[in-house]
Amino acid sequence: MIEYTKEQLCLIWLDSFLGLEYKHKARIMELAPNCRSILELLDVSKEYIISEVGENEYRTLKASANKEYLQFILGEYQKKGVKLITLGANDYPTQLENIACPPIVIYYKGDKELFNSELFGIVGSRKSLPLSINLAQNYTKELISVGFVPVTGIAEGVDCSVLTTALENGGKAISVIAGGFDNIYPKVHTEIIDKVAENGLVISEYPPQTVPKPYHFPVRNRVIAGLSKGVLVVSGGIKSGTNYTAEYAEEFGRDLFAIPYSVGVASGAGCNELIKKGAILTDSPKDILDFYGKEVKVDTASNLSDEEKLIIKNLSSGEMHVEKLCAALNKRVFEITPILSVLEIKGLIVKSGNVYGLTRNDLEE
Repeated sequence: MIEYTKEQLCLIWLDSFLGLEYKHKARIMELAPNCRSILELLDVSKEYIISEVGENEYRTLKASANKEYLQFILGEYQKKGVKLITLGANDYPTQLENIACPPIVIYYKGDKELFNSELFGIVGSRKSLPLSINLAQNYTKELISVGFVPVTGIAEGVDCSVLTTALENGGKAISVIAGGFDNIYPKVHTEIIDKVAENGLVISEYPPQTVPKPYHFPVRNRVIAGLSKGVLVVSGGIKSGTNYTAEYAEEFGRDLFAIPYSVGVASGAGCNELIKKGAILTDSPKDILDFYGKEVKVDTASNLSDEEKLIIKNLSSGEMHVEKLCAALNKRVFEITPILSVLEIKGLIVKSGNVYGLTRNDLEE
């Protein structure tokens, strides 16, 4: 079993009580800074605990102020494969130390050394258009190609696309979950979380048995923003949860990027609003890479999808109107528009009105 200092054990013990809200734990820590004894911590904060959460809760805490309880919870964490980093410890991520309400304990599975990587947040709406999913995948590929490690959640849509794309393309990823490891939400994404834990890092600020509540999700977003050098909002409505991440990014002084959308696209209206308020407009991964002085890695025809290759092949003989291209591919406009948009973002084709052409003449196979 890992050895912890007395100060760390006090924090682990305190954080294990789900009946105490963060504000209560934070206040107790203020009343007993650098406390090396659980009993001392309780004695110093007794009046506060009783006044805020009641005498029964204080008695519960008092009854658990012993080595047996500590050994029990540490043993449970170990059996579940959950490791811990406490606030103030040498391996606590420096990016989180100075944010508002830093996690008291970080519970994690995976490689904690990723905290020392160049981290970049990518978030988006659960209800995203296929175009947005394609954009999330493309941005993820480009960002990991220059060494960024994406940080995101675990929701369907953009979050999962970022995680799977990173892992499938030889990169790493960090997923921040909104509950404990015993209660992954949504449950269907448990397999993805397991893969991220094996090839990246999964973290939570809640003990494993914590059941995620609705308010956990916006609170979780401060950790995504806090860890990240910059944050990209791929999609989001006016009332999307991505707005919380954007607000935290601005509060913490992180660079905020947003992808623009056409008028009337509900799942992109939040992005447009962020741009109006000062977020950096990005319609290509190159915008982000240029911002950080990174070299853009251009895709070639050898690593395109079959559908992308087919479009490149048809355009290799010259520019084509979208209707003519649809006829050649035996597709409808709405079926190829997302693919064309991705090829534009990759810098392989250009659009003039409804006419498309190659940016280079060496793309055909």
